[in-house]
Amino acid sequence: MTGMDELGQMLTVALTALGTGCAFGYVLQRGGFCLTRALSNLFIMRDPAIARAYLLALLVAMAGTHVLISLGLVEVPVRPFHWLANVTGGLIFGVGMILSGGCSGSTWYRVGEGAIGAVIVLLGFAMGATTTSVGILAPLRQTLQDPEILIDGSAPTLATLIAFVPGVSPRLAPWLIIAGFGVVVALLSRGKAEPEHRKWSWPLTGVAVGLIIALGWPASSVGSAPAGITFAVNTGHLLTYPLVRYPNQISWSMWLLPGVVLGSFIAAWRAGEFGWKLPRVDSVPQLFVGGLIMGIGGILGEGCNITQGLTNSATLALGSLTTISAIILGAWVTIRVMFPGK
Repeated sequence: MTGMDELGQMLTVALTALGTGCAFGYVLQRGGFCLTRALSNLFIMRDPAIARAYLLALLVAMAGTHVLISLGLVEVPVRPFHWLANVTGGLIFGVGMILSGGCSGSTWYRVGEGAIGAVIVLLGFAMGATTTSVGILAPLRQTLQDPEILIDGSAPTLATLIAFVPGVSPRLAPWLIIAGFGVVVALLSRGKAEPEHRKWSWPLTGVAVGLIIALGWPASSVGSAPAGITFAVNTGHLLTYPLVRYPNQISWSMWLLPGVVLGSFIAAWRAGEFGWKLPRVDSVPQLFVGGLIMGIGGILGEGCNITQGLTNSATLALGSLTTISAIILGAWVTIRVMFPGK
């Protein structure tokens, strides 16, 4: 490949990632999309709106991802089922998520809104992720990720299990699961309307997030194997790359992150919601520690609430579904400890 070809490839990777990130950041900010807020609102204030948006986003992402697979437009990888790491990392991430007051995706888009506290969380996140991926906690990560469950030599999905039922073909299995999940989402979406606010409605937010998650697969396949929209490993890489040049080049996933900030800034500016926000001084240690814990959990569990919870759960991977279940459990326990009686 000539120098011009390499430059063209780099520009293509950067522009597609920045564009995808910008669209995602815009949607996240306008919808107020955040798993931490979703669970806090649900468990403390009994407001299910953002939780409904999250479930709808997952449903749309599942359907969109499997349409792409069925049409042969992209070869979507299935995350391994490292059950011990998925459970442990997910629980740890859920704790950090509540302590820091935001999940991985929402922390990035809050930077675009002018929240200085989010920068502190991201610094802790990056340090935790780096420590766990290549630092002192790397041996622990390797130990936890060693046990793996395979079915017929491959990473299992829910569709893999359903396909064992007599009369169910492997091609039909994922659509049966998606249809069943659609019924669940429809049932959970009934009830009182969400309160008035300046954000998008939860159905619009859920559909928009889910579509971008699905389209992230072909967008991220430019120049490399598709990774989808992720926020864990790449957040750590943004710290290690300028310090020690690890990894040795800027990846699509790394370019995605400043795109999210840009998209969020545009959305917040247009809505009159941008403004520099300083955290309380006494909250800074908790923000940093929460981010640190999230970074550790995100690498141990091989992803965060977006990476595993939406992008890779859309493939119906058991490892990803286990991780997001553990994240929700860890967050629920932390909420109960921090807000007793709620």
